[in-house]
Amino acid sequence: MDQDFQSSLETKSTIKNSDFNLKFEKKTKNVFKQDGKSKLKKKKVDIIDSDQDQYNIFKKKNKSKLVVNTHDDLDNTGAGSIKSNKQKKKERVKRKLSVNVDINKDDKSVIIDSPLSIEQLSIKLQIPPAEIITGLFLQGVSVTVNQIVDVSTAIQVAQKYNFTALNQKHKLDLGQLNKLQEVKSSTCINRAPIITILGHVDHGKTSLLDAIRNTDFVSKEIGGITQSISAYEVNYSYDSLNKKLIFIDTPGHEAFSNMRLRCAQITDIVILIVAADDGLKPQTIEAIDYIVSKKLPYIVAINKIDKIDVNLAKIREQLANYNIISTDWGGEITFVEISALKKINIDRLLTAVSTLGESINLAADPKQLAQGIILEAYLDKTKGTVVNTIILNGTLKVGDIIVSDNSYGRVKKIVNNLGHELSIAEPSSILQVLGFSSIPQSGKYFSVVHTEKEAKKLMIENSSFSIIDNTKNLLNSHLKSYNYNNKTSIKNLNLIIKADTQGTIDAIINSFLQIPQNKIKLNILTSSLGVVSSTDLDLAFNTQALIIAFNINIATNILNAAEKLNVHLCKFVLIYDLIDYVKNYMLDLIDPEYDKLLIGQAKVQTTFFVNKGTVAGCIVKSGKLKKNALINVYREDQLIYEGVLDSLKRMKDDVEEVVTGNECGIMCKDYSLWQPKDLIEVYELYEKSKIL
Repeated sequence: MDQDFQSSLETKSTIKNSDFNLKFEKKTKNVFKQDGKSKLKKKKVDIIDSDQDQYNIFKKKNKSKLVVNTHDDLDNTGAGSIKSNKQKKKERVKRKLSVNVDINKDDKSVIIDSPLSIEQLSIKLQIPPAEIITGLFLQGVSVTVNQIVDVSTAIQVAQKYNFTALNQKHKLDLGQLNKLQEVKSSTCINRAPIITILGHVDHGKTSLLDAIRNTDFVSKEIGGITQSISAYEVNYSYDSLNKKLIFIDTPGHEAFSNMRLRCAQITDIVILIVAADDGLKPQTIEAIDYIVSKKLPYIVAINKIDKIDVNLAKIREQLANYNIISTDWGGEITFVEISALKKINIDRLLTAVSTLGESINLAADPKQLAQGIILEAYLDKTKGTVVNTIILNGTLKVGDIIVSDNSYGRVKKIVNNLGHELSIAEPSSILQVLGFSSIPQSGKYFSVVHTEKEAKKLMIENSSFSIIDNTKNLLNSHLKSYNYNNKTSIKNLNLIIKADTQGTIDAIINSFLQIPQNKIKLNILTSSLGVVSSTDLDLAFNTQALIIAFNINIATNILNAAEKLNVHLCKFVLIYDLIDYVKNYMLDLIDPEYDKLLIGQAKVQTTFFVNKGTVAGCIVKSGKLKKNALINVYREDQLIYEGVLDSLKRMKDDVEEVVTGNECGIMCKDYSLWQPKDLIEVYELYEKSKIL
């Protein structure tokens, strides 16, 4: 292939470039005449005046990447100075990506530790995307340049080009881009602790917060379960001082694991809640693992002690198995037995939390620029992009330039958790911030910078170092593999997701990842916030997609339009119902499979001819013969015919079935080669229960 490339370049070097040079010179004269930059024009013409220089330009561009240029391509390259800013920025980001990601180039080793697109893989390996796509296609895998491939597929491609693929984390700590600055200043103040309540679904997390806040939010929740992150400020009197505590309520359902991790990464103290009547459950164990791995300070709250026949000693034993031992048993962890419903021992729990908060010695510097985390982000029809945040350090003011990952903006409005508008917000404040130009990603840190230039620079750095952690990409990384022998392919179910918040979208996609997709693949076309639009309907109509609307209102005109277009548009308010609906929809798409059940055997005794064909006179040896059943005909233990029993007669009468010991006549429309002593086996088909 290198020889072909060399020969193509040699061929190009023999082309007479007089027309090309004249054309370019004319073009540059027109462009540079306007600016009066004659020196620059002369310099640019000199750069590409030599055939040898052109050869060197393209040869040095990339030795390992094959580049084939037409005469027009050379013309375009010569006019490279007139590239748009957008193109330049794209190339700059690509250069950064290739520099930052491709480590150990000398020994041809490359790090692949997360799913990535074909385009990103081509940048890593310095191989044209078309070549990678062709190679995968020849292996029976059809991909596009923007399609995400999983780690194993990417490693196989790398190994094909003699790269050593390393499945390990990048040497640079990518998390540093999102890390908060350390607080070391004489102007430090003690800040309020952020307390996250973790535990299994329906173990009483929201009820506990209701008891602390003297509210009744749990009765207003749809289905009685939490499906979003909620944060609250609570003032509590501790040692005659008024202490502020920040509480975060997390969803307990398994689909919301990303939300729980998002909360746990900013928490100072965890309240691990366990129901006395239920014990340790999957999400409880998930929370314990996270607490232990991150070495977070925590308190155990055993809830529902007001219920009859609860065994508190058993709960303590279960927790002891995970090395969580209460101070009563000689351990170091504070256990508080409570009843959120009857408000028993709530004061004891708050005192324990405040004592633990004092021992941690949390500090913040209000003089610094604000930093914090984005809990949730969504699009509001009247307000625009709304971001729910917690300030972890510094002070946020209206007019500040705020940046988070790939989004930035100027703060237009700050609203606290009581709904009051503020001009300045201090550390450990729960806020609603308006001003982002686009919806930032939930769970990312934000920071305030001095200038827009600084914000844009941070955004470019973030995009250069970004890892594909979007669950949608992970879901769509399932490649469509074809079996060329059977000429079959796995069916796809196209989905369009519309939801109220980014966290909800993550939870929905995370749930889809848990659904087996061996027979039906879920393919998410778009996932976005806000209402269902006519554009969504058009996309669904053209792609036969299912539109899933979660926790949003659908306009009447959209519902009517969907009905006319015969587009499936479904609205849900409970994630349980959504998951069940998608599973059932997938099951309906699966082709039915059948089991054959032997119901009888017969032996041919004689044959005779009638107008309609050949009749086999038989005697039923076992079971029964049934009209329209499947039959196998054997002769000397060899299968000679498979078909359907079309006609069954007994004593010249048409019958539906004939049982053991009786004689009958049978006939098949497409078979007439009956012989005496043929053995007939009769089967019935039973449809298998469909599974994903």
